[in-house]
Amino acid sequence: MKVNAMKAKILRGEAVFGLALDTPDPIMVEYAALAGLDFIRIDCEHGPVTLENIEHTVRAAEAADITPTARIAVNRPDMVTQILNRGVAGITFSHISTAEDAAAAVRSMKFAPDGDRAITSSGGRGMHARWALGVPADEAYAFANRETLVTCLIEDPIGVENVEAIAAVPGVDVITFGAGDLSATTGHIGDSSHEKVHEMMRDGMRRARAAGKPVGVSVGNKSMERAAEFIDAGVRVIQLMPAPLIVNGVAAMRAALTP
Repeated sequence: MKVNAMKAKILRGEAVFGLALDTPDPIMVEYAALAGLDFIRIDCEHGPVTLENIEHTVRAAEAADITPTARIAVNRPDMVTQILNRGVAGITFSHISTAEDAAAAVRSMKFAPDGDRAITSSGGRGMHARWALGVPADEAYAFANRETLVTCLIEDPIGVENVEAIAAVPGVDVITFGAGDLSATTGHIGDSSHEKVHEMMRDGMRRARAAGKPVGVSVGNKSMERAAEFIDAGVRVIQLMPAPLIVNGVAAMRAALTP
């Protein structure tokens, strides 16, 4: 595991851009690096992932000098440990609705005394070799606690209502908002551009920033106008969605080139 350049930029107040990977693919990681992005996020909630292909994707990210992160559906400490042991530097926890949810996420990410992440043994060093590669043994656990990034994804009105309490949890680094599930939980399923959804997101982002937390958003090419609005409002973590970018982008190009 390397020093988390993505987290360092966020702490300096800089914007970071990343690519959401529907499937772990080292080639897509290399494309993201060639595009100058800061991070990739492996979708372990919706995508066809295994621990083995996560590990290969992380290796590609380390080689390309781009920060590897993942998204999970449920905070299961055993799953978190396995993913972190592959070398992932940050995890986005989906469906965070309360401060208790956020605190549990932090505990599963951090070694004692900051949390209860399980310790595995490798070669008698008391740590897993994959995540600890290149890290001095006497500071490995403190290094991991310092460099891992905890992102809380809010996807329902309860989470928006509790955003200040979530932001106040020690160890939470970023708060982001899921327009897709917010559309479902506000009665507008499938219409992530609905004004009520974006009004709720704007309110949550404003309050999270007022509480001192960086905020994030996901962007496809149809949502560029909204994304620019969010960035003007202070969003600093921007995740690009490759499926709409490719599908809509190719469709627009084909329409422009068709005689």
